[in-house]
Amino acid sequence: MTAASGRYPQRALAESRLAQPVVANRAERRNGNRKRRLPLAVLLVPIALVAAGIVLFMVVSGGGGGGLIGGDEEDEAAPPFDFRVGRVRIERVVADADTDALQTDAEALVTEEITPVIDELWTDGFLDPANWRRGDYEELFSLFDADAATTARSNLDVLTLGATAGDQYERVTPDRGGIAYTVLFDRDNNPDTVTASVRFRATAELMDGTFVAIVSAGQLFLQESDGWKVIAFDVNRNDRETAPPTPAPSGATPSATGATG
Repeated sequence: MTAASGRYPQRALAESRLAQPVVANRAERRNGNRKRRLPLAVLLVPIALVAAGIVLFMVVSGGGGGGLIGGDEEDEAAPPFDFRVGRVRIERVVADADTDALQTDAEALVTEEITPVIDELWTDGFLDPANWRRGDYEELFSLFDADAATTARSNLDVLTLGATAGDQYERVTPDRGGIAYTVLFDRDNNPDTVTASVRFRATAELMDGTFVAIVSAGQLFLQESDGWKVIAFDVNRNDRETAPPTPAPSGATPSATGATG
């Protein structure tokens, strides 16, 4: 693993063999209904205590309710973002394979199956406030195979805003992102390995009111294993200070996508 020098640049490199991913299970706890009838006084006492606790909390927090579970901060949705797909190249093993048919298959594959995975990866890592405000990116690791996920966990500051992002950033807005693909076909003319060259940029407002350009770029290598997953990656970060964004003209709709670069 290497890390570039400087204030912001960081780099991650991983290579792994294809392996079956480990899926975490979540168990729900359900409370059964109590059938025993309790005296009215017993029922009223806990209700009064709960009400008093809510009043005390509102007084201590200034009445804003910002600390309540399910408040606005918790409900803040990730801004919409989709990578723009650029050039799609194919590499074939069989010399006399129908290149037109392979090209059609490759373009359908990256559009329908691969790009949504990469959209989710960068959304989970950089854009979803539910993740970066808490420094919890667990859902991101399901996009990697087992070996690559282990390496990804040790490169959190490269693949995400970082474990302490909630203490640094006020908000993050996507600017543009693009992907160029190479699809390798096997001897049976089935897609074997997909290489995605990714570039992503977003604008982040820091807690002190200054702004940083979040710049992420590199390559992902994907294979199919119960869905297409990242088996290796070579990604770097080159964040830098930037000027505040210019307000969009009245009536204009900002775009979350852009060309590669």
